[in-house]
Amino acid sequence: MTTTRFSYQSLVDLVDGDHELIARLVEIDEIVKRDGDVAVVDIDRVLVARTLVRELEIDWPGVEVILRLVRELAEARARIAELEQQLASRSSP
Repeated sequence: MTTTRFSYQSLVDLVDGDHELIARLVEIDEIVKRDGDVAVVDIDRVLVARTLVRELEIDWPGVEVILRLVRELAEARARIAELEQQLASRSSP
């Protein structure tokens, strides 16, 4: 996950003025507000949420589940890569 600092207005602009989308992502802790108007966010996840809501018409409980599963899948892949690397280093002479 690559997090970036953005202003609230920059996030709203990114999602074409959809204040509700940004507010919902703050509610489910996908966007962490810091220092007033600054937020720490993974932009890819914001764009995935926007696609799920707008284009696929997924409701918010579904969006939350999908975002959680995507995060868990990324964490599992990272853990598998780590284990494979450990295994490879043990079997090297």
